[in-house]
Amino acid sequence: MAKLTKMVSAIGSLKDLNSARAEFDDASKTIPAEAAFPPADIRPTADDSRTLMLRVTNPGNFAEEAPRASRQGDTFAVIHVPASNDFAAVLVFNPATQIESGQTFGSIADEGGWPVIVAMAEEYLGIRIDHVAQLESDALGRVIDELGGLQVYSRTAFSAAGTDFVEGTNNLDGSAAQVFTAADPVDDSGQTRTRNQRAVLRALIQALKSGGLVKDPNKGAAVLGHFASGIQHNAELTTVELGKIANSLRTLQSDDIAVVTVPTNSRREDDGAVSIDFDPEAVPALKNSLASNDLPEFSRYLVSLGY
Repeated sequence: MAKLTKMVSAIGSLKDLNSARAEFDDASKTIPAEAAFPPADIRPTADDSRTLMLRVTNPGNFAEEAPRASRQGDTFAVIHVPASNDFAAVLVFNPATQIESGQTFGSIADEGGWPVIVAMAEEYLGIRIDHVAQLESDALGRVIDELGGLQVYSRTAFSAAGTDFVEGTNNLDGSAAQVFTAADPVDDSGQTRTRNQRAVLRALIQALKSGGLVKDPNKGAAVLGHFASGIQHNAELTTVELGKIANSLRTLQSDDIAVVTVPTNSRREDDGAVSIDFDPEAVPALKNSLASNDLPEFSRYLVSLGY
């Protein structure tokens, strides 16, 4: 009887997994190539690395200040696994970073969509973006709940949307994680918010690595189903390709996955507002490291500096 129960459970898991795969790969979830990527003649050359640009959209405004035109609470991150497959870098952009003529990364992203987002990331990082994915924060929240929550470090104590966060380690469920990544608790043009987003992504990757999803098909199917329920992606990002990226991260040691913010400098203007720009020395050095064998060393250096 026990063997029969186990077999029935396995069949149910397989059906759930196939259903989640079908939803993720459904054509209605895909973004056409012309709506996902910039013109080919301005892009870096393709190679054997795998790189995914992720945007987590958070429609809620949890900042203390008035809502801005751009959804600054969104998370923008690049997940890069080099061809050597012995390291991975997760690079989080602050959407409030000034790009040109007073426009920010986030506002330009809102106006130009995916082709412009990819073009900006490729320009500053010098690597080709193979895939894009836009995930609703509610769907990510369900993933976090399925994983049993995340332990996330905060540099500062703050309250937002009726949720209190302490300085130090916070145990976040899906709803609290949404608030934590979208709130703007410090007047620093989103620097603290971006660090919080980085902290959640770091904890999420570790939870996915250690969550036993391969050994527990039910849990694996549920996690994939939650991702599929709120995602849009380019057609080439199939569940097979996603699995290759996930397996690369899963087989790496924690020390071989660096989750950092793209380096910026901040300044306070005469009117009291804080503006930030990409660090003119650190970002070119990051770009060079992504194109060489120095990526692990330089990424760990950025981690040591608090990026």
